[in-house]
Amino acid sequence: MAKYVLAIVAIISMFISTVRAEEAAYVIRGKVLEMGTRKPLVGISVFVADRRDEGVVTESGGGFRIPAKAAGAYRVMAEGIGYLSAEPQEVKATPADSAEAATIYIEPAPTLADIVVHADRNPDRVAKTVITGKELTKIPGSAGDPLRGMQALPGITTTSDQSGNPAIRGSGPNDNLYYVDFIPVYYLFHMGGMVSVFNADLVDDFNIYSSAFGPEFGDVTGAVIDVKLRDPRTDRLGVKASMSMLEADILAEGPVNEKQSFYVSARRSYIDLFMPATGSLGDSGVEYRQFPQYQDYQGKYLWKASDDQQASFQFSGANDRMKLNIPADSDIAKNDPLLAGDIVSEQNYDMQGVVVSSRLSPSVNNRLGISYMNTAMVSSLEQLGHAVVDINNFTLRDQVSIHAGENHELIFEGEYENLGVKLNIDVPKSLPSDFDPDTDFTSADRAANGETIYATGAAVSAKDRWRASEALTLIGGARATYGSYFDKFTIEPRLGAEYQLFRETLVTAGWGKYHQFPMGYEVARNIGNPDLGYVGAEHYVLGVEQGFDYGYTAKVEGYYKKLYDIIVPHAPENYLNGGSGTAYGAELLLKKSPAGDEWSGWVSLSRAATQRTNDLTGKSFPYNADQPVIVNLVYSWHVTERWTFGAKWRYQSGAPFTPIVGTYTDATGRTRPTYGDIGSERLPDYHRLDLRLDRDYVFNTWKMGFFFEIINAYGRENVSGYQYNAAYTSRKPVKQLPFLPSLGVQAEF
Repeated sequence: MAKYVLAIVAIISMFISTVRAEEAAYVIRGKVLEMGTRKPLVGISVFVADRRDEGVVTESGGGFRIPAKAAGAYRVMAEGIGYLSAEPQEVKATPADSAEAATIYIEPAPTLADIVVHADRNPDRVAKTVITGKELTKIPGSAGDPLRGMQALPGITTTSDQSGNPAIRGSGPNDNLYYVDFIPVYYLFHMGGMVSVFNADLVDDFNIYSSAFGPEFGDVTGAVIDVKLRDPRTDRLGVKASMSMLEADILAEGPVNEKQSFYVSARRSYIDLFMPATGSLGDSGVEYRQFPQYQDYQGKYLWKASDDQQASFQFSGANDRMKLNIPADSDIAKNDPLLAGDIVSEQNYDMQGVVVSSRLSPSVNNRLGISYMNTAMVSSLEQLGHAVVDINNFTLRDQVSIHAGENHELIFEGEYENLGVKLNIDVPKSLPSDFDPDTDFTSADRAANGETIYATGAAVSAKDRWRASEALTLIGGARATYGSYFDKFTIEPRLGAEYQLFRETLVTAGWGKYHQFPMGYEVARNIGNPDLGYVGAEHYVLGVEQGFDYGYTAKVEGYYKKLYDIIVPHAPENYLNGGSGTAYGAELLLKKSPAGDEWSGWVSLSRAATQRTNDLTGKSFPYNADQPVIVNLVYSWHVTERWTFGAKWRYQSGAPFTPIVGTYTDATGRTRPTYGDIGSERLPDYHRLDLRLDRDYVFNTWKMGFFFEIINAYGRENVSGYQYNAAYTSRKPVKQLPFLPSLGVQAEF
């Protein structure tokens, strides 16, 4: 009620002040803007010093008009709830018909972290984690990359410090599906996982479904990461420019008119501009001829046609390139001579899409997404061969949600995909596999493929969120798919339940069946086996969420995944659906919300076991991403309104690897390794402390932010693998990131 009274008072005040101003011969005229952002402020009290009772309230656009009895300079002040009072500013009173106006800037009052309520894009709570992009980009060690920040959540790991591509709950990095603003995307990382293609400033939030996700999501056996990008600003044109140790980017955004707005961003790595033309990459034995570089762009054009309909036009693209050389006298080339020589790699993508959101009636909403994506990859190795792949992908996705009475929310979805893949490949048939560590290009048979593959896929799904009682919600649905490549039709049920045991206690459970298309090279003719089938999975999950006072929450989840028809190498077919696996574990997340306090953070603990079995041989082994224990400690402290300190400590069990236990001489006289059992040894346990300090500066017309990070603050020598000498008689560790300072700066205008 109080806010309505204040609104009425403000309206009356504006009306009275307007009338008085129109009658006066002289007027003190101007506008009030927020310091740093230049956002026009409405409802701010503006008055002449010592004459508060004659003040006015700012109108639309932040404008104000105070009547004056005579010309001259007046000391004007401005104040409002949530803002510091502005220092008195001299403003001239001018004739009523003059256009001269002053600008007064006022600074937001220092507060603890804001309480921001995000509308839940999907009400399902089963195996789901929601986190804002701002939280992820501020995590120490992430360098502002939200996908790298995601690694601090429970059950998520990566193969090395150089990769941000996550393995989630026992599934591989290639087993995940990403959506960005409703559109599926397939190119997420530069340089194989080093940096994500997202402009961090554009990410609104992440919905992460670690397992047992609903039928509205596509066909993978791992996890779904659903990313929402924010809308462009609508108050004025703005520009942000950022620079870090690796890259620089720029973002421009603003309104076109009352109903349309846009943003566009571009980024480029720049280390290559300062490096010598050639050099070595550490002690790896690899030299560079063109230092790795990447660039990307991203944009959105938003048209809010009415309260019931809007269209979002999206586009993005990226490019990565590098040229390396493996000297013939290096241990790498002596181990596998065909690797000696230049290695050229370039890949890029361009995507355009549109998403139309419509409210068809008070109870029916529809979203239609259409996108086109072209991906090109070129890899050329001087002696090894080449692989040139050009992919054109058209997708259509339509989703209808219906509130059918008070107790049912129905979601119906249809999807269509048209895929064209042009291949030009000539390589040895010895590609890496989890099931066979003995990769040797020099002794392998060669294979070529120059065909163009066309395939289509279609899917329909239905889901019902049924509120069976005040405390119990049941979720039931199924997904039916057809793929022309295998000419196969599948139906997969997916179920969930949510039980509100107490006001702050929620019990969740989920189950579902899933499938996934093999990797492209595994089904390519001659190189792979076009007669393969889908990889399958079955997910089970049970969890409890508990809320506490003062922003504390706790969440415990147990999960079990059963994998089947995994692709394994096998001669003479190249590959067969001959593997299976399991992944099971428990995760604990204790979190303190950033709202309403000086500090925030979380503690997460994961205990898991992941196994793969070659059903053709009967041999089982731990999966290469099997890390039985993972601990994350994340802490953020708002030291003052301008300074923030953060720390993250991570521990994880050493990943399994396959040791070399001896050698033999092959028919050509080469010394070849004899491998032990797959995954029979483990790397040393991994742990690392990252620290971060943020400082914000606010000026009248612009803002600046600065961060300083220390990665691996105590210099732990973590190991990602081992490199053997030419005779396989000794090995040296391949070390991960050392003690590494990093900094970045952003300016907003």
